[in-house]
Amino acid sequence: MASQSGDEPNFASSGSGSASGSGSISSVQNDNSSPLWNYVTKLEKRGATGGTWNYRCNICGETRNGSYTIVKAHLLQISGEGVAICKKVTKSQKFEMLTLLEEWEKRKKQGASREVPLPSQCQSGIAIESSSKKRKSNLPPNAKSFNMNVRAQLDEEIARMFYTGGLPFNLARNPHYQRAFTFATTHDIGGYVPPGYNKLRTSLLLKEKNNVEKLLQPIKATWQEK
Repeated sequence: MASQSGDEPNFASSGSGSASGSGSISSVQNDNSSPLWNYVTKLEKRGATGGTWNYRCNICGETRNGSYTIVKAHLLQISGEGVAICKKVTKSQKFEMLTLLEEWEKRKKQGASREVPLPSQCQSGIAIESSSKKRKSNLPPNAKSFNMNVRAQLDEEIARMFYTGGLPFNLARNPHYQRAFTFATTHDIGGYVPPGYNKLRTSLLLKEKNNVEKLLQPIKATWQEK
C-alpha cells in the first residue's frame, strides 16, 4: 500500500494577484490533492510558490525533484516526457494508481463550478432560448409578439455582465452604451461577435487614439501659430 505524504503546503493567493496568477495557484492546489502524491514522500519545497518538490519515490526509492506532472509521469511510466520512469512499479500498483486517479478526476469535474441560470430561466412556463435547451412557452399572444421573453433574457444578461464584471452602474448612462445595443438591434449583423480582450486593448484602442489625434490636428495648429 502507498504511504501517506507529508503536510501539504498552503497556497494562499493574495488579493493583489493577477487573474493568471490566481488560476495558476488554483491549479497547483488541485494537483496537490492528487492521490499520486501518496506514492512519494515530499522532502523539501522548491521555491516560495508553485508545486515543485524534492521527493522520494516510495516504490523505487529514488530521490528526484519536480512538479505533479513529473511525479505522474514517473509513477505511471509515461514515456516521452523527459522523465525517468519508475522501473519497479508493478502492474497491480499501476492499475491501482490509474483507478484512484480516474476517481479523483471524476470528483474534480463534479465539483467544478456550474453556470448560474438567469432569473427568467428559473421561472416555470417562460421560454428562454439558450444554446442548450428550448422550453415551450405559456406566454400570452401579446407577449410573444413583442418577444418579451427574449427582451427579459437580454436585460438579465446585461445586468449580470455588470454584476460579475464589477462595472459601475453609471456606465448605463454612457451614450455609447445605449448606441451599441441600439445599433445591434437595428442592423442585420447575424453571427456578429463583440470584440474580445486583445482587440479592445490593441487594434481598437490604436484606431481610437489615431482618430482623436487626427481630430485634434486643427486645434494643435492654432497652438503653433500663437
